Amino acid sequence: MTPHPPRSAPPAPVRLRLYAWAAGLFLGALEGALAVVVADNRSGALALVCVVGAAMVLGTVAGRPLARHLGRRRTGLVMAVLAAVGAGLAAGLDGVPALIGAGLAGSAAGGMLVVAPLVCHELSLRGHKRLMPQAMALGPAGAGVVTLAAWWSPARTPTAWVMVAVAALAHLFCALRLPESPTWLVRQSRDVEAFEALRRLHGTLEASVAIDWTRLDAEMMAEQQALTPADLRVPQVRAAVLTGAVLILAQEAPLGAAALVLAPLVAVDLGLGPGAIATSAAVWVGLALLALALVTRIEQVRFLRVVLGTVVAVLGATFLVTGLTLGGVGGAWTIVISLTILVASQSVLVLPACQGAIDPRIPPWLVEAQRRASATGGALARAGVLIAALLVVIHLGTSVLYWGAFVLSFASVVVVLLRLPRELKV
Repeated sequence: MTPHPPRSAPPAPVRLRLYAWAAGLFLGALEGALAVVVADNRSGALALVCVVGAAMVLGTVAGRPLARHLGRRRTGLVMAVLAAVGAGLAAGLDGVPALIGAGLAGSAAGGMLVVAPLVCHELSLRGHKRLMPQAMALGPAGAGVVTLAAWWSPARTPTAWVMVAVAALAHLFCALRLPESPTWLVRQSRDVEAFEALRRLHGTLEASVAIDWTRLDAEMMAEQQALTPADLRVPQVRAAVLTGAVLILAQEAPLGAAALVLAPLVAVDLGLGPGAIATSAAVWVGLALLALALVTRIEQVRFLRVVLGTVVAVLGATFLVTGLTLGGVGGAWTIVISLTILVASQSVLVLPACQGAIDPRIPPWLVEAQRRASATGGALARAGVLIAALLVVIHLGTSVLYWGAFVLSFASVVVVLLRLPRELKV
């Protein structure tokens, strides 16, 4: 008689899923605001993009100690308030105060990249579907909504930042409805409160089982250490670190984020008008919904999805260069469609597949170091890509950027194909 497979955990609570989705929408809304600002003033937007990128990196660095000392919930609330205040300043002020506001919003986004995965992991039950892939899948939807709302406004840039503030307030509301992390509470010797937090979210029976896992997680978190050169001498750790670097390369090298941020500017330069921008933004929303549907149904073959995403990016970059050689209206629309393919390759396939999982070769005492390196490395790579892409557009023109996207996409697919096939069974 064939035994039945073990019953999976019930779906994650709605308020926990809403928290994750709100985080993804805020991160996407910030990119949408950057897209609007860049299209309005490409040269003047360089300083703002640099400030936001650097602030995101600093936010990932500061987020981990804050979450350790203040708790996950309070740190998340601080980040949401900081994001709302920063976006409000950027919307209502000009010059240096606006840059400061944008920097505050960027640092809050970096902090969310650290805190949100902890909240989603530590408030979920064993067997729940991972929530961070769902959060990151919704990023283009946030960018699309901001672009659609701001582009036809008399004051595009202020409207875009107001939308970012609204997204931050929505995230704040979702964070207020969640309890403190039970793992953090156990580390503070507050076991009764930890059990109550689990009971409020999942019910008494599930909490009775989950509290033991929570204690194990708390013990593991107490033993965390920094990654040292001695750790890299271990073949398994070295292989995991190398794979993590390849995944960051796969996420950022094909210029998917740059394609989204620069799409309105490219459409304006090509003379396509608001219709092309509206079409692109609407397609971003559709891509986000498609990505959300996929990650909630397919959690396996992560590396295969990354490989497929990089191949699709090469196709998009090839059409991008083809549109450049065609010229005319047909070539212009080919370029816009190609940029959308680049966004799709990253948002639907690569980015969600790279979220919410720990390489099994990472020792338990290096899990936090791996998460910290992934968050900071990803933010640093994205900031570098956006700044470099905007510099190329300002000083060398969009045609050079198209060829750069082709070269980087091809290089990334070569690296991924050389590295990840051996990882498909991990």
